[in-house]
Amino acid sequence: MRFLPRRRAAAAFPPPAPVPLHTPGTELPPGAVPLAAAVHISRQALARHGGANIHSRTAMLYAAVDLEHALRTLVTALDAEEGRTP
Repeated sequence: MRFLPRRRAAAAFPPPAPVPLHTPGTELPPGAVPLAAAVHISRQALARHGGANIHSRTAMLYAAVDLEHALRTLVTALDAEEGRTP
């Protein structure tokens, strides 16, 4: 006859400390990322599309969309750092 293994007692963890959903004055506005991340995104986009073929509509479309996104991210991060709201 096979014996079933005994179940271990569930570990009792303390309840997590409550965290507020919103802390005014310390959070970035919606859509903003830290400035260092925005600069990194912009540099990556420039490196990715620096050698794009200007005679290719598809390459230019991808470059334009990616670079616009990087520019908007950078401007939003700069505005958030300076305390301006869009």
